[in-house]
Amino acid sequence: MVIFIQLMILFSIILFLMGQNKRAAKIFVISMLITMFLFPKNSIEAAKNGFNLWIYVVTPSLFPFFILNDIVISLEIPDSISKLFKNYFKKLLNTSGYGAYVFIMSIFTGYPTGAKIVAQLISEKKISSYEGQKILNFASTSGPLFVIGAVGIGMFNNIKVGYILFISHILGAIINGLVLNNILYPKSNVAESCWLYKDKNTNRNFLTKSILNSLTTTGIIGGYIIFFSVLIELIYKLNIFNKIEWLLDLFLNKSLSKSIILALQGAIEITNGCNLISKSNIPFFLKILISTFIISFSGISIIMQVFSITYEEKISIKAYVISKISHSIFSVLVALLMLNFISIDSETFMVEPNIPYFISLFPLLEILLITILILNVIYFIKINILGEKY
Repeated sequence: MVIFIQLMILFSIILFLMGQNKRAAKIFVISMLITMFLFPKNSIEAAKNGFNLWIYVVTPSLFPFFILNDIVISLEIPDSISKLFKNYFKKLLNTSGYGAYVFIMSIFTGYPTGAKIVAQLISEKKISSYEGQKILNFASTSGPLFVIGAVGIGMFNNIKVGYILFISHILGAIINGLVLNNILYPKSNVAESCWLYKDKNTNRNFLTKSILNSLTTTGIIGGYIIFFSVLIELIYKLNIFNKIEWLLDLFLNKSLSKSIILALQGAIEITNGCNLISKSNIPFFLKILISTFIISFSGISIIMQVFSITYEEKISIKAYVISKISHSIFSVLVALLMLNFISIDSETFMVEPNIPYFISLFPLLEILLITILILNVIYFIKINILGEKY
């Protein structure tokens, strides 16, 4: 039966490559349903693990930032940040200053915060869908809590690796925005009237509205995490990756074929992918490069979360996926450049297991609030003391 299901999945992949997406999806879903019946205990255990990951890790990490963002937008604080950065972002990244606010929030909080804020700004008519697409080219990133804390310190047990991953990831995002927004998207004037739009009911019960919106988004993210936890477990039970690796070994050397398999596993879900990479026996520099690639790509799980959040705002998921691939390439190039100047191995800057060294949520929240406060103070000084006009 397992061999039959493996052949079904192989056939669905062939159909997908031939462009018959609906038929491929049907066959793949049917094969996964059969696998769930064959391995019910594993499916339930994977669902529990996904639920625990969502409740105890993801929700505490994202929910406070989601509420903060909704409150900040309700108070129109991003408007002043937008006006402060509009000239710089228009020249460099071909967007309005709202791109600065999304970028700041994204690099502090991680996936899929950038997509959520873009969707909210579009729904409130502060930016267009076209501009939202451009902003996501550089402002859909992971955050230090995951990259430095979970991956660098938690998985690699090496803080230096965490910093290399995070710096290359962020610089890759900026380069991605500079290249894509100035080459693929023609220069356009951002409508100043967007700043004039104001919903009279915005400030009424804004805290309740912020909590409800944040709960809805967090719930959607949880659903995808649980679904992909089960999906990944079923794929492992079918030994799909082992079969693919065996085929690759016929044509490639073992280290390269193993690297490709790890990249494929990470392309589904980055947390599990990074953990597998850190424990693998491939060369250490390859571990860093592959981790850099999949963190910037974000994984199918997060891409589907972004799709669900931005669907009603007419964000093209195809353009977003292309953007994430180019982001991954640029990040790998930056990481490769850094590794040429920085000597690193598995023993460098090791974090002692008995030392509770981690990137904490609340200092990040405090730094973010201070950053927003400083930017608004600068805007206030420029407007009210220096007399500058925006």
